[in-house]
Amino acid sequence: MTPIFLPHTTLDAIGILDDAPPTVAMGRDRLRALRDRAMAEGAHVLLLAWPSLDWVLLAVEVPPGVVIGDAQQLIPNLLANPVALDHMRSESRKGQHLSWLSLTRAATIQH
Repeated sequence: MTPIFLPHTTLDAIGILDDAPPTVAMGRDRLRALRDRAMAEGAHVLLLAWPSLDWVLLAVEVPPGVVIGDAQQLIPNLLANPVALDHMRSESRKGQHLSWLSLTRAATIQH
């Protein structure tokens, strides 16, 4: 099952208009803090949500020398790895809602 890819700014819009209990507000603040820390460390962040309501905050590290202007550019790479997406979804069902992924370049072989 393919997730919906949302920009990390979605976290800023969640709960703006509701009167959430303090524990919910604290959870949102912690999630935003994790996102901000990941971005400060150079990762690109996306929120992945499946129709089953499983979700993951995904921090993606790209190889040195690769320039990414927007994390949305990483979606084709993520879709090309259904095993990793299935693993993230499985882990989210266990309560692990933060995933780090390091993309690497394939080694080139000269003949």
